[in-house]
Amino acid sequence: MSGCFDVFSTELLIYIFNYLEINELSRLRLTCRRFRDIINAWDNVLIKTTTIVTNQNNDKFLTRCFSKIPTKLEKLRLQNNWKYGIYNEKSLFYVRKKYMPCLKLQKDYLWFSRGSKIFNYKRDKNNIIVTKPNFVLTPQYRQSCVNVGFSSADVTKFTLRNNILVGGLSDGGVYVQNLVDRNEYYIDKAENTFTCSVDISPDSLVVASGMRNDCFKMFSLQQDPLELTLIHTHNLGQRAWCVSFSDDSPILACGTSAGGPTRKSILLFDTERYTEVLNLKLVQFISATFYIKWDGPHGIWSCGNDSHLRRWDLRTGKCEQKFHDAFGAGLYCLDYDYCNSVMVGTYLHGRAALWDIRTKRCVQLYFMRTCKGSTLNSPIYSLSFDSEYLFAAVDQNLNIMDFSGYGRQPMRDYVKIIYRQTSPKIKCHM
Repeated sequence: MSGCFDVFSTELLIYIFNYLEINELSRLRLTCRRFRDIINAWDNVLIKTTTIVTNQNNDKFLTRCFSKIPTKLEKLRLQNNWKYGIYNEKSLFYVRKKYMPCLKLQKDYLWFSRGSKIFNYKRDKNNIIVTKPNFVLTPQYRQSCVNVGFSSADVTKFTLRNNILVGGLSDGGVYVQNLVDRNEYYIDKAENTFTCSVDISPDSLVVASGMRNDCFKMFSLQQDPLELTLIHTHNLGQRAWCVSFSDDSPILACGTSAGGPTRKSILLFDTERYTEVLNLKLVQFISATFYIKWDGPHGIWSCGNDSHLRRWDLRTGKCEQKFHDAFGAGLYCLDYDYCNSVMVGTYLHGRAALWDIRTKRCVQLYFMRTCKGSTLNSPIYSLSFDSEYLFAAVDQNLNIMDFSGYGRQPMRDYVKIIYRQTSPKIKCHM
C-alpha cells in the first residue's frame, strides 16, 4: 500500500499526515512499520487535541499512574473508553457488615482502610494482588498509655506523606505511623467525639484533624520518637468535615457544615500566625463541605451535600466554576488529575461522575456493579483514578474499573440517555 510513498521524506509524510483525521491516522498506523513509527514518534505534532483523564501532564498525577501512556493515539483510545463507558469491572474484599472505607492510590500500591485496619496491596499488571496484602496496620497504644493494646475504633480517614501515615479514629483519636519502621507508631489521647478528617503538612511537621465537636486541632509531629503534641484548637461553632494543607503555602483549608450565623463553607487558616485568612461562603445556600482538593496555590475544589462541585479562586474569594449533579445527589468525595478532569463520588447507587472542567455537561456516569438493585445502595465513600483505572470504595467492597481494554466491548453510555444526545459517529476503536 505504501509503495508510492516510499520515496517521500519523513518531513513530507508528516506534512501530508497533518490533513488526516484521528481515526484515519489510527488505521494508517496499521498499514506498515514506517507509518507506525512516524505516527508514534510525531503524534504530538499530528494530533493537536487535548484529552481528558489521560493527559498525564502533572507530576502529582503521575505519582499514582500505574503506567506512562506512550503516544497520543493511545491516550485518545483510552479517553474514548472513559467517555463511552467501555470498561471491565471487578469487585474485591466483599464483607456482609457495612463500613465507611477510605482509599489512597499510588503508582505501585493501593491503601485501603476498613474498620480498625489499614491494608496495603501491591499493584501488578492485573492491577492488584488480591490473595494477600503486603501488610496490615492496626492502630495500637504504647505501653506507656492508659489504653494498652490495639484500638477497636474504626479508621475514619487517613493520608500519606513522606513515609508517614496519619489516620483519624472514630473515638476522636489521631493515629500516626512510620511506614519505614512500622514499630514506630503513636495515638493521640482520644476524646469523646469523632475524627472526620486528617491531613499532614508538606514538611511533615504539623498534623491537622477535623472533629465532630465543632473544632479542628493542630499537632506538632515529632518523628524521633514518633509523637504528637497539641499546639492549637480552633473552635468553629460548626462541624469540621474535612481539612487539607496547601502544598504551596502555610495554609490549612477546613470544610465545615456551614451552620451558625456566619455560614462559612470553607475556612482558610494561616498555620504560622494561627489566624483566619479567608472565609468562603455561599450567599443563597447552606451547604456542608465534605471534601476539599487543592488546585495550585490559588484554587480549591470542593463538594458537599448541595449536589454541586465547585472551584474556588482564593484571589477573588468567590466560586468561579460550579457543576451540578444530574440527579441532585450529595457528593461525598472527589479526585482531580490537575489538568481538566474531576471525578466525584455521589451519595446514592454507588455512582461516580466524570467532569471535564472545560464543559458544562457531565462526561460520563459510572455505576458500581455491586450497588445495583432495589435493596443494594451505597454512597461512594472514597475514590481515586489514574489514566487507566478507577477505584471506588463503597460500604461492603472495593470496585475497580479497568478502561485499558482493547476491542469492541459493551458501552455504558448513561450520559447519552440523560442529556438525550447522539453519540458521535467517529470512535477510536483499536
